[in-house]
Amino acid sequence: MAESASCPTATTEPAVKKPPMLSSVWDMTVWEAFDRGSKESKYVTFYLITSEDELFFGQLFKKKKDITLEEYHEALQHVPDSELYPEVPQAFDQTIAPGDLDDTSAFIKRPGLNSYESFKGTDFVPKSVLDETLIMEKISQKPHPHIIHYHGCRIHRGRITGIVLERLDKTLMQYVEEPEFAQLDKVKFMEALESAIAHLHELGLAHNDLNPHNISVRDDGLPVLIDFGSCAPFGGRLQSLGSLGWYEDEFFTSEAKHDVFALNKMRQWLGQPEE
Repeated sequence: MAESASCPTATTEPAVKKPPMLSSVWDMTVWEAFDRGSKESKYVTFYLITSEDELFFGQLFKKKKDITLEEYHEALQHVPDSELYPEVPQAFDQTIAPGDLDDTSAFIKRPGLNSYESFKGTDFVPKSVLDETLIMEKISQKPHPHIIHYHGCRIHRGRITGIVLERLDKTLMQYVEEPEFAQLDKVKFMEALESAIAHLHELGLAHNDLNPHNISVRDDGLPVLIDFGSCAPFGGRLQSLGSLGWYEDEFFTSEAKHDVFALNKMRQWLGQPEE
């Protein structure tokens, strides 16, 4: 009896996802990279995020003004979810953000795409997203009036794709340029900020990156602590250091003393006496 020839098993390659058509350059976020001291951009980086949080990312080594819409579209490549978004952990009782919140009614914090450019191929970006989501979930169990309100997270395809927060108009760094800054009650402002930090410490957490960029100012002139990407339980290992000029010594673990130093620095920055 003749042996039957074996047939090779057919395999189907996953379809390459194509970016949606661009109506204008405003459909994307675009930024230029410059070498220090140069007025000519080194390259242009850009990305587009769909309503389902699919990311398309591209780079072109041309001047921004010389790039056509067609060139942008052709350069956009789909980024696999695994490079950006962490899987939802088992037994994670997450808060799902209301579906009607979008980028106009809330601030949707997505993975840092500057970090993606530097760390692609590693788990740095997904881990950062997961760590901050877990921190916001913990803080939301005991909210504080001077800590940003957490609406919940966005989940697509079994992964956390964004952290949804209240939308605030300006940071303290921006507010100092406003005429209203001259009337700021700095004593009351610092008392409110100290209260937010003390609340974090009571939860066993340190912010680790307190600076004027990470404080928003409400219409009543009081602060709201934001950006918990470096926040972690005391003693926890950190992926990122604080902001230059706002820490005493380099550090790699989460400690309350980092916030104490930054609070004193903030008093100086606002022209208040140290405690």
